[in-house]
Amino acid sequence: MKNELIKRHERVLLKAMPAVEKCLSLLTRLDRQWTMATLTGKINCSRIAQTLIDFIIKTQENFSTLKQNLVDTLVLENTQKVVLEISSVAQVVIDILKRNLFERTADVGFLATDDDIVRFLSGNTSDQEAIEIMEERLLEYRNKYTVYDEIIILDTNGKVCAHLDHYNQISYSEDPLLAETYKAEEYVETYRRSDLAPNRGEVLIYSQTIKSSGSNSPLGVLCLIFDFAGEMEGIFKNLLQSSEDTIIMILDQKGKAISSSDPIKAPIGRPYVMSKKDEFNIIKVDGEPHLAKTVETKGYQGFLGLTWYGHVLQRMETCFGNENDDCSLDADTIRNKAIFSGRLIQVEEASENVLSDLELVVQNGEIMAAKKCIAPNITEQMEGRALPNILNEIKKIGDQVQHVFQSSTDELLKLASSSRLHEVQFLAQLGIDIMDRNLYERANDCRWWALTSDFRKIMEKPKISDDERDHMRNILHYINSLYTVYTNLFIYDRSGRIIACSNPDEFRQEGRALNGQHITETLKLTDSQRYCVSSFDSTDLYSENGMPRHSYIYNASITSLQNQSHVLGGIGIVFDSAPEFLSMLNDALPHDSNGDILEGSEGMFVGTDGKIVASTNPKHKPGDKIDIPTEFRQLSYGEFTSELVEEEDRLFAIGCAHSAGYREYKRDGGYTNNILSIVRIRI
Repeated sequence: MKNELIKRHERVLLKAMPAVEKCLSLLTRLDRQWTMATLTGKINCSRIAQTLIDFIIKTQENFSTLKQNLVDTLVLENTQKVVLEISSVAQVVIDILKRNLFERTADVGFLATDDDIVRFLSGNTSDQEAIEIMEERLLEYRNKYTVYDEIIILDTNGKVCAHLDHYNQISYSEDPLLAETYKAEEYVETYRRSDLAPNRGEVLIYSQTIKSSGSNSPLGVLCLIFDFAGEMEGIFKNLLQSSEDTIIMILDQKGKAISSSDPIKAPIGRPYVMSKKDEFNIIKVDGEPHLAKTVETKGYQGFLGLTWYGHVLQRMETCFGNENDDCSLDADTIRNKAIFSGRLIQVEEASENVLSDLELVVQNGEIMAAKKCIAPNITEQMEGRALPNILNEIKKIGDQVQHVFQSSTDELLKLASSSRLHEVQFLAQLGIDIMDRNLYERANDCRWWALTSDFRKIMEKPKISDDERDHMRNILHYINSLYTVYTNLFIYDRSGRIIACSNPDEFRQEGRALNGQHITETLKLTDSQRYCVSSFDSTDLYSENGMPRHSYIYNASITSLQNQSHVLGGIGIVFDSAPEFLSMLNDALPHDSNGDILEGSEGMFVGTDGKIVASTNPKHKPGDKIDIPTEFRQLSYGEFTSELVEEEDRLFAIGCAHSAGYREYKRDGGYTNNILSIVRIRI
């Protein structure tokens, strides 16, 4: 952290740090006492101890420099601690949002090619029965992907042909985004007011052209209106569990707040000073100074989206509070084994050297005084008798100075360790939140793709031709090209026999009969909202170089168009767990200024039974079993904790969080999967 930035805000920072102010006050008082004692020595003992007194004065000057170094270090370390915390929150809020929005780009791309929608726009869009059927299909979609407020289908004239939200009184649109969408090769992302949602204020819309399957000419536009407010409410709620007196916002490219965790103190629509270049800024909110940090997104799989920023404000009056109760280790253990305390140790060592010199001077002075007390010169005898009292006073002051230095650095070492505990707990929560959000999408995908009309029509037939199999393969392949987190999508019949695959390398699987419990259970499902997930097991459906690997396979039943209670088969989607879970863990670990994971940091997803799902440590393979500390194993839904652990000459902070689900995923009772996120960092 730049010292000039600290110096610029030093007065405000120091005022917000009562412990540092107290330390400065004590050292200043001791400095005055030292000056008075030295002055007394000069007056009463200059004849016999001038050289000694000069050395004491020089030592005091060194102490004054050390005093400033200590205060500067305390201010810097305290500030850096808080800035790192709010920077992490700012980064997480924008990156989690962008991860979610990346999925939306695939959604609109796929749904715009939905055969039922294409056929609807190609036919009589004024037919009330056709509209009702179409809107029922859109409702099915929204029931799976609950992140959307509204779905709208428009023709090339801007007429609204079908939509979901009947409270949204729209029949026609002149929004320029329609023309922009027709010109775009893929989707268009728009955030502003729109006549597509006239009473909603600013809305986030994903739009894509719907094209004729035959001529590829435009038939209209599909618009998905994202539940931006609901999504941000959930993100804020999770992040604020461990961040009190904090305001989290999303700012647009001009610094205007488009979302705020505290719209009363920090209203939406107001511009805020961004601190993108500086490591922090100090601004007033509701009349009180707050530390501020702004970060841009790192993106996700190359997707950056609209130019938005994560912005966090933390109230200065409380952000430098003492958290020592969180730290179970004593300061000496932290001092000897932690690697983050270099600057403090340097100040401590320098103070010890100065005061050691002072102690030596006092000892020499006492010897000198003893000799002078028996000198023939009466004046020297008097000064010799006065000198020990002065030296004793200076020694007391030196001892008090050493105590202040020691206690101040002790407090800060424990505070810094407590901060690491807070950080690692936060990172563990982040890891499991990323996982739950990602797998929520997988549960949505399998259920929606199972409703593909062409799949249902083909599987209704007593025998499937090669052309029909190829048609299913092509649909699966197209879906897989949009949703790249899968290695393969496959369709199977009522006996569990694989009929078609998305991945040509997996065509060898076709004709194979599957008999796992998740397949059996899937083939019993008649509710389009239900799905089944395999256990995290090794399977040759997810192999590399012929070797089976561990993964989850999400499944949904495919039912008859005429009779939904009649199950025709199912769809299985093979999650590419190895790189995807590793990417999630890497995103949750702390990084240095170059974007590299901090040395000594590692993360893990593991079942409460000790079965590893993923680990950044190559010694721990998916499927391996490990022992989990009892306090981690006993965490329940959504709970989290952290602890400091000594390992030989090293010290680690370890955080653990239990899966809490996302939206209805793992929360509606339909699917249970007790997973822990464990993050470990060296401190």
